[in-house]
Amino acid sequence: MMKKYTGPRHHYHFDPRLVKFADAAEIRRSLAYLCKPSYLTPSESADEHLWISNGTDVTKFMSSQTPYMREPMDALARRIYEAVIVVGPARSGKTKAMVEGWLHYAITEKPGDMLLIYSTKTKAADMSKIDLERCFAKTKTIAALRSARKSNDNITSKLFKNGMHLKLDSATETSLSASTYRYVGCTDYDRSDDSVGEEGNKFQLMLMRVQNAKSSGMAMAESSPGRVVRQPKPDEQLSPHEAQPCGGIMQLYNQGDRRRFYWQCPDCGAWFIPGLETLDWDDLDDPVAAAKTARVKCPRCEYLIDENQKYDLNLDGRWFREGAIDPYGYEVQDEHLIRESKWATFWFEGVVAAFASWENLVYRYLNAQEQFESAGDEEALKSFINVNMGRPYVLQTHGQEIGAHQLMARAGGYERGIVPQGGRFLIMTIDVQGGKRNPRFVVQAQVFGEGLQRWVIDRFEVRENPHRNGDRVNPAVYGEDWDLLIERVIKKTYPLADASGRVMKPLITLCDSGGSGALQTGVQKDTSVTDQAYQFYNRLKPQGLNHLFRLVKGASNNQDTLVKESFPDKRSKLAHGEIPLLLLHTNRLKNRVVASYSREEFGARYFHLPGWCERDWFDELTAEYIDDQGNWQKPDHVRNESFDLCAYAEAAMFYKGGEDINWQNPPSWAADWQLNSNVIDADQTPKFERKRQPRYRHARSIFE
Repeated sequence: MMKKYTGPRHHYHFDPRLVKFADAAEIRRSLAYLCKPSYLTPSESADEHLWISNGTDVTKFMSSQTPYMREPMDALARRIYEAVIVVGPARSGKTKAMVEGWLHYAITEKPGDMLLIYSTKTKAADMSKIDLERCFAKTKTIAALRSARKSNDNITSKLFKNGMHLKLDSATETSLSASTYRYVGCTDYDRSDDSVGEEGNKFQLMLMRVQNAKSSGMAMAESSPGRVVRQPKPDEQLSPHEAQPCGGIMQLYNQGDRRRFYWQCPDCGAWFIPGLETLDWDDLDDPVAAAKTARVKCPRCEYLIDENQKYDLNLDGRWFREGAIDPYGYEVQDEHLIRESKWATFWFEGVVAAFASWENLVYRYLNAQEQFESAGDEEALKSFINVNMGRPYVLQTHGQEIGAHQLMARAGGYERGIVPQGGRFLIMTIDVQGGKRNPRFVVQAQVFGEGLQRWVIDRFEVRENPHRNGDRVNPAVYGEDWDLLIERVIKKTYPLADASGRVMKPLITLCDSGGSGALQTGVQKDTSVTDQAYQFYNRLKPQGLNHLFRLVKGASNNQDTLVKESFPDKRSKLAHGEIPLLLLHTNRLKNRVVASYSREEFGARYFHLPGWCERDWFDELTAEYIDDQGNWQKPDHVRNESFDLCAYAEAAMFYKGGEDINWQNPPSWAADWQLNSNVIDADQTPKFERKRQPRYRHARSIFE
């Protein structure tokens, strides 16, 4: 222990071991790399230093794997551009290059505040915690600049030693207003709406955030297309690199200089765009065998290119702006013919993608095409074109363009309330309308026949309850109103067209469970009819009728199946996992309905339109329209019950296994009338109840 000095004050000497001062020279040497000049391009810088996450670990970034991404990356550092747009298929390396590659360049070479936008806040947090964390930890040039303070490095905000601030968020009014950045980027641009609340266009807001940075600022967007083309232009009206008109990322691409990635044919030397049209395969019945013959055919000399040549063609491939290649595949020297813009926009397709095999592309395309042709379901085809090929999807069915008067002109002359010749099974559907003004049950009867052709044979409404003095039904309030459905719908039968006196029972009844309505007159608060629907199903159980009735509800468009059976146990105090609820992919179901009534020639899934229906029924069938994202939308104050009920019938058919029927050996409920289990002879009384199976009672102990 040091002794206390008691001598004169002027004899005291400071001991330098007590305090160690920082060395300014050492500080300058340790931080000199922050201002070290660099002349590397973004792609060169990434090749030299960047490590990226590959799903389970980290790997060295090499632009030679995706050489088509070099020019888009390097355009991010060009001050002559204010925006860079990249359109391409999923899993093609574009996100790693345009997000992590750009982040590395901005952090280590040209620091400036950056806002990085993801489709949702959850997605932003996931990418921050996994992909970016692995990238930053492994890349030494970034790791050296990370702050040691926890407050400076969290999930949504990161502050680096060189003063750069990185913010990760979704496209909200808060994130895209009243802030200034040098860089703003958006990944998976089409996975969220084009507009941000009441603020306006998302990309225009991004440009405003970097406006103060002037020529050093940059806005970037990358995505695979996610909007549909509702009104396509004829090919002859499109310029060579122009995309079909639609919203989202493709709209941004069309506003720029429209660069496409070209290959040079090894045989004729002409440049061509490797797209879906250049894919070629043998016309075989087996999709697996046909996919194995996949190759690319030069559109000019028809030279066949094997997939083992793709890597070399990508290395030698080039980006050309619109007008830089003439119709014969050769470069144009006159710069006045080449499109110019302050936006550098790039578009390549799945044939080029490094991680997509041509065999897999052909196989998926053939399966998606077969599904559309056989079932009228274009969801798989849309997903393939958008995600795997990287181009906007042109709607194959144009049902929203067919007017009610056109459908009425094609309507048939079969009788109302009669099962027509060829009808095999009957589906009843109910749309619950619980509003204050016009509460009711809207019911429709639809018959399916061989090849899943269909007829609508009845449409009626349940409006009054005779057991309540003829008062108007209110599905949201009175449970006894639901009991009317037992005799009027579930147990309703229809005579056969052969005048034999025989009748057909419904195979199943589907009912909407999500209608809304007022609690009672004079009360403004609305309530869902769900609780009443659940109670009704529970009352069907002891009567042995629950097997003939299912409740339905619209599900998320991300649902992988057309119809999914669930057992809710949290939404209602009346459901404890014992009530089956069918979740419907309404977009796909309605696409199938449109495909069926759009078919003009007789065949599988042909819709025999009802000539006995009034104009209102056809107006309801064609009331909805498809938005830019491919979702069916109902205009305000427009009735669409016919469309919904036809979609419910399609769901019921799918749920009961209608698509798997072997019509040479159908199940009993889809057999000819003589063998059909739901056809009842004239001298018999229809039976609907199913005998309840006795529950096995377990003994309380082995001694009882």
